[in-house]
Amino acid sequence: MNKKKRWSKFFRWAGAGVLSLSILLGQVYPVYANTPLSTPSVSPWAVSTLNEGEKYGIFPLKWYQDEAFLQPISADRFAELMKATEKKLDSLGLQKKAAAVSIPQEKVITRETVMTTLYKLLAQYELPAAFEMTGQDPLTYLQKKGLVQGMGAGLALRQPATVEQAVVLASRVVEFAYDTAGSGATGLMWKVTNGKNTLYLLGSVHLGMTDMYPLKKSIRDAFEASDDLWVEADIIGGDMDYMTEKMMYSDGTTLKDHISAETYSKLQKVLASLGLPENSFDTMKPFAVTLSLPTFGYVSDSAEDREVSLITGIDSYFLTKAMLADKPIHELEGIKLQTDLLSNVPAEQQEKELNTMLDSILSGEQPLADQGKILRDMQRDWVEGDLEGLTNTLTAYGQFGAGEVNQRLLGERDRNMASKLAQLLEQEGEHTSFIVIGSAHYALKGMVLDQLKEKGYDIQRMK
Repeated sequence: MNKKKRWSKFFRWAGAGVLSLSILLGQVYPVYANTPLSTPSVSPWAVSTLNEGEKYGIFPLKWYQDEAFLQPISADRFAELMKATEKKLDSLGLQKKAAAVSIPQEKVITRETVMTTLYKLLAQYELPAAFEMTGQDPLTYLQKKGLVQGMGAGLALRQPATVEQAVVLASRVVEFAYDTAGSGATGLMWKVTNGKNTLYLLGSVHLGMTDMYPLKKSIRDAFEASDDLWVEADIIGGDMDYMTEKMMYSDGTTLKDHISAETYSKLQKVLASLGLPENSFDTMKPFAVTLSLPTFGYVSDSAEDREVSLITGIDSYFLTKAMLADKPIHELEGIKLQTDLLSNVPAEQQEKELNTMLDSILSGEQPLADQGKILRDMQRDWVEGDLEGLTNTLTAYGQFGAGEVNQRLLGERDRNMASKLAQLLEQEGEHTSFIVIGSAHYALKGMVLDQLKEKGYDIQRMK
């Protein structure tokens, strides 16, 4: 499969509105029925850089769908891109010099203008010595650092820069600045070794934000050094249709036919408080409603914000990188196993668990509005590599891990995953695997990490 086909497949998935419903434990379900996006027009040479740059929040994702993406960039778009790039660089916390950078407003934005402006954005900070910015002209410096490829006439400096070219150059500068400053999201990662076998265990947050990127270079280097990628479930290439079928009624009945009038009435009150139609979940089974409702507390009403939260999820990021690099992808569980785990529950139990959640919302004990704060706290803990903070976040809100739904997501799953990881460590020869599992499986006691420790493997936290 070539890179453009992989890129197209990724965007069809993102446009379908796949959302994570348990954030850190790996359950991902399509809740929002958005119209799939059209395939973006991008150049094959730019795909890998764009896959990184789109996570930085320096350009709107809707630019991909604009036919102008491969056309000369307008002064307005150039100004928007440069201001967003500067904001991303500001997040490094470097001291700024007094002089502000003036963004050119020429009718034609040339390739040289883009390069010079990006250099000036960097030069406005008090940079560490590692940047080696010692007075070279902008083009020489950018070439020396590998941010601009090509020489002489091949650079076409006086030619208009396309939106794509400007975005790629800005993305390279952001990654370079973060890497050179030794910055980037720390994440939660461990290195586990046994003989010549190595596992890099990375905790995931399934819905992300732009502050989570760029990832620290050590995380990206570990992925590049790995022979394959292992995830709980392949949410891009997996059987999402199976999951959808299990969530919905297909026999002509609706939710109202399967739960009591009292339970249905409670649901209507919650839907009314959210401004949603009373039949919003009529086609869904009780377990799917229980998992879906909380998403309205942490997912924005903005289609673009929802899409950003999806593509910045750690699972989707590494799955896409693996697809683009032709790196083998393996599942520790799979979509079918995870779906069956929740769907193969007696109808009475499903209604009981739905009632528990509805009562919690209506009583004010667990307002849906809290979900956004919980997610942001988890994301911030992850960015800072704060394992203790994440553990506290997980246990402080609703006693994470308690309750019958959560109990089904823990326990046996962790034992099975730890057993499969042990098999990778015990295999003959020399092998390195990159493992992405929901961060809760590492942060809470007695789960995957602790079980690997009990087996006697050498485990080192990477920061």
